[in-house]
Amino acid sequence: MSQTRQPIHVFPKVALKLGFWGRATVILVILTMIASYLLYYHGMRYKNRELIHYEEIKTELQQIQEQQLQTQSKNSVLQQQVDQLQAQLSQLKSATQPTQKQTWLLKQVGHYVELAEQHLWLQHNSQSALMLLNIADQLLQEYGNHQTLPLRQAIAQDVLVLSQHQQIDYAGISLKIDALKQQANTPVLKQAIASQTTINPKQAESHPQAWDKGWSILKDLISIQHYDAQHKPLLSQDQRWLMQQNVYLALHQAQIALWQQQPSRYQQSLQEATRLLTPYQHIQAQYATWLQQIQSLVSIDLTTAAIQLQHTPKALAQLLTSETAVTVPNTVPSVTP
Repeated sequence: MSQTRQPIHVFPKVALKLGFWGRATVILVILTMIASYLLYYHGMRYKNRELIHYEEIKTELQQIQEQQLQTQSKNSVLQQQVDQLQAQLSQLKSATQPTQKQTWLLKQVGHYVELAEQHLWLQHNSQSALMLLNIADQLLQEYGNHQTLPLRQAIAQDVLVLSQHQQIDYAGISLKIDALKQQANTPVLKQAIASQTTINPKQAESHPQAWDKGWSILKDLISIQHYDAQHKPLLSQDQRWLMQQNVYLALHQAQIALWQQQPSRYQQSLQEATRLLTPYQHIQAQYATWLQQIQSLVSIDLTTAAIQLQHTPKALAQLLTSETAVTVPNTVPSVTP
């Protein structure tokens, strides 16, 4: 009989018989190890991220601290400058005497009063003068004392007079006179030639050119006068130009009288221009328009416009003469109203 040989196992075969609960325990251990590894991995990532964020916050805090130190140094420098200015101001206040303060105040008020007088004399503007007097009164109200009460009373009287004063538009009147002067100074020859070329162009083409020249020369030589007529006759070009120049001179004289506050001369000049234009207003429509404009200017009464400060300059001069002449240092800051 043949006998089969069994294979020889070097390592012995180990058979584990764990059962159901043993297998479940092994699987649970494996899952626990995997979960622990995942938790450790994510924990390390979170820790590294928090470290990076901590470093960023730390650098930002350092920058903020540096900025704070710079700000404190700047504040200390500014505080030193403020202390120096306060010290200078206290020195100036202690050095300034009460009489000096009052003299300085009177000089400031006098400056506004002079400006008001300039507005009245040069520009004839009572509203601006009234505003300047109110500013001077406000200065006296804030920094004045019982000695400046007469000056405030004088300002109140002048303010009342200026408030009741009728404001006249000198610039507008002067511009109207300028427009009339420009029209009166327009040459007559150009107007006559333009009117001849636009009235009847067909008739100008039908006649020879030599006849037109001769006829124009003949009209300049002949002047027809009607002494019994109601209106004066037509004027030649030279006579019209001479009359317009006289009107121009009368208007120019009225304009000068307007700015020099001469009401009688203003009225006489405009009446002279009216006298020159009245005989010819029915012949030339342009002269009738000029006459209407001049009559509207004549109706303006300039006698109410002559006004000046009566009380304030006198009261201010009395206070300045009564004060002792003490100059105020140039470093004293000026008070703005």
